Order: sequence, then C-alpha cells, then structure tokens
Amino acid sequence: MTYLQKIQRLYHLEPNDHSGFADAELAALEQQLGTALPVPLKNYYTALGKQEQVNHSYNRLLPPGKEMDFSADGYLVFYEENQAVCCWGIQKEDLAQDNPPVWGNYGTETAPDWHQEAGTTEDFFLLMAVYNGTMGGLPYNANCLGTVDPAMVRFIEARYTLVPAISWERQRVYTDDFYEVLSLSFAEAGHCNALFAGTSDAQRFGRLLDAIDVEWSYIADEE
Repeated sequence: MTYLQKIQRLYHLEPNDHSGFADAELAALEQQLGTALPVPLKNYYTALGKQEQVNHSYNRLLPPGKEMDFSADGYLVFYEENQAVCCWGIQKEDLAQDNPPVWGNYGTETAPDWHQEAGTTEDFFLLMAVYNGTMGGLPYNANCLGTVDPAMVRFIEARYTLVPAISWERQRVYTDDFYEVLSLSFAEAGHCNALFAGTSDAQRFGRLLDAIDVEWSYIADEE
C-alpha cells in the first residue's frame, strides 16, 4: 500500500473521494514562493489537503496561500502544532528532491531548533495522520497517560506490527494493517509512559479495549 492508501484505510476514506486543493492553487503557491514543490507534497495537498479529520483534528496542515512561506532560516513551513508551539517544514535546498525529509522547529522563530521529524515527506504525512487520529481525528480513540506495564508493551509488540519509518526510540507506532493504530511513548529510562490508540471501526475498538489491559485516561465513545 502507498502512504495515501494507508491513511484512507485508517480513516475509512474512499480512494476516489478526493478532498484536496485544486492543481491551480498549488501552481499559484509555487509562483508565490518562486520555486517548484516536491511531488509528494503537491500530491498530498491535491488528494487529502482539505480533509478536516486528517489535517485539522489536532495539528494543522497550512493551506496553500499566505500562511505557507519560508522561515527566516530557509524552511518551507507547511504544518503547525495545535497551539503553534512548533512547526514543520522542508529545507529550501531539499525542495528539488523527489521525497525530501521533513524537519520540526521546537525552538522559536528567532531562536530555531530544527530536528528531523521524518525521513521523507510521505512518511511525515503518515505520521501526522496517525498522531492526529489518535488525538481525536479518528472516531474511536483512547489514551492512557500513565505507566504501561512492560508485559503489556510486549503483548502489543507481539500482536501488532511496528511501523519503523514513523517510529523512533521514544515514540513507536504499531498497527494492524492500518485498520487500527497504537502509538507508545517512552521515557528516557526506557519505560512506556503513555499509550494512544485509534480506529474508524467500532468493533475493532471494542476488541482493542478488551485486549489492552491499561488504566485508560480517556475513551472517546464514553462521552
């Protein structure tokens, strides 16, 4: 599956139901910026750019227009954290690459602190779809904001498949073929201190809640 197909499956979106921006809007953005955009970036905007649950349920995809611009230190910023604490972008010199890496600025505009967030643009969009989904974008989501027993972590590792491209030592994403996803956070000491889960399928969600034995802090369908 492509990354777009994985997102469409996770959110139960029809493959031919394009909820994106028009090609002309992306062409106007390229003219505004004075540079061509990477194909994966344009493809995402035209396929899913206006999909609210995927792109605006927590962190926010910036629309093509005045909000989308280069930072003072040369990053094309196109995604923003929900409280504007950090933002994500592509280095100007990388825009000519086929599928450039995406960086996150965890500093400020005047004192930037950029770290690579994803090895490719496509991986970044998949990561944000998972992140936004488990934080409320998916209709069935839950989180445990507390210590997860090591035995339960081992259970998840055995039952679900790790997604290496969007995982790292402190944040690991697992999936059941992108019908449901789990994101585990780890402290520096190595123990799991948070778990986020999400799916678009009510029956799968029920089975997930039965199987994952943790003290859930929030369960969406309980509201």
